[in-house]
Amino acid sequence: MSTLEGTLRRGVRIAQGRAERRRREICEEAQAMGVSARVEDSAVVLEGRGLLDRWLRDAQLRDVGRIMP
Repeated sequence: MSTLEGTLRRGVRIAQGRAERRRREICEEAQAMGVSARVEDSAVVLEGRGLLDRWLRDAQLRDVGRIMP
């Protein structure tokens, strides 16, 4: 394996680890607001009765997972 390949593989592993941590953070953030949330593969799934109505009314819920500058 060349140095470039090794560097690329390491970069991919780091990025995958960061993405996994971010998915868990998003899930925890949603759960803290009382929303059922779980990680499935590379997605965070939010569920709940009336979730759309709540999402429309609650700006904090709309911001779940967003990175603020």
